[in-house]
Amino acid sequence: MSQHPAHAQNHRHPDEPRAEDITSALKGADYPMGKEKLLALAKSNGADGEAMAVLNRMSDRNFDSASAVLREANRVE
Repeated sequence: MSQHPAHAQNHRHPDEPRAEDITSALKGADYPMGKEKLLALAKSNGADGEAMAVLNRMSDRNFDSASAVLREANRVE
């Protein structure tokens, strides 16, 4: 049975940031970095509200790479 398009795993709500938006927001990150430093970096890089909201919902821990941040961001979206 096929999935309804709205339930597909790659379906993204229009208000949710794309991975490229989060990657761009974290340009220049020097990993490992904690959530608070990632938020400060994203803000200084001019991240939009959706990207900031996703970063805010992430767990408060150290991230060792951009891919670790993206995995966590996808989990909380």
